[in-house]
Amino acid sequence: MLNNSFKNKNIWLFDLDNTLYSPKTGIFSQIDFRMKKFISNKLKISENEAFNIQKKFYKKYGSTLFGLMRNFNCDPEEFLRFVHDIDFRNLKKSDSLRKKINFLSGKKILYTNGDADYAKKLLNALGLDGVFYDIFDIRKTNYIPKPMKQSFEKLVSLYDLKTSEVVYFDDLDKNLKTAFLNGVTTIHISEENESSYKMYIDFRFKTIINALDMIIKSLKIKE
Repeated sequence: MLNNSFKNKNIWLFDLDNTLYSPKTGIFSQIDFRMKKFISNKLKISENEAFNIQKKFYKKYGSTLFGLMRNFNCDPEEFLRFVHDIDFRNLKKSDSLRKKINFLSGKKILYTNGDADYAKKLLNALGLDGVFYDIFDIRKTNYIPKPMKQSFEKLVSLYDLKTSEVVYFDDLDKNLKTAFLNGVTTIHISEENESSYKMYIDFRFKTIINALDMIIKSLKIKE
């Protein structure tokens, strides 16, 4: 069963934040903080109020940005520039990760609710520049975020994907559901001790390295 799960797969879809690197690096914590600052400054409210709005929109829409655009006519590019102005020094280049991703035959696509400019900086910090065929970012969906099905449908359409040939890695299980329902093999990357079973998760691993090791072994790829 395991071997068959990855046979004839040739599209490898990777989320970015907290998937290609550990949440312990604090990268997304910086972004989270800057989202709160942006909302506070923009709406002239306290940081506590801003935090409540930030989390409310994230829960309701899948991204804080989408909620700000819908409810406050926020300029998405202004938001993206501000929240992604962060320090990447906690990220380390990983020759091992680069090597393991490159072992996968076919196209590797980055699928992120962030923008391509930020994604390129992060990939460079991880030593993954030039690894991915393309970056499917929030601009390419007209700012419609995961987990909305329109985002996934746009990705499938743009690259003319056959979903049965796709494997998708993401740290947020809710982002995997639409893909699973459309025939994609899903892999949840989470350092948390997850005990609940969810039918739309095919595999779960604590790190992206663990997941890639399993795939490489199942495909009998010699490292």
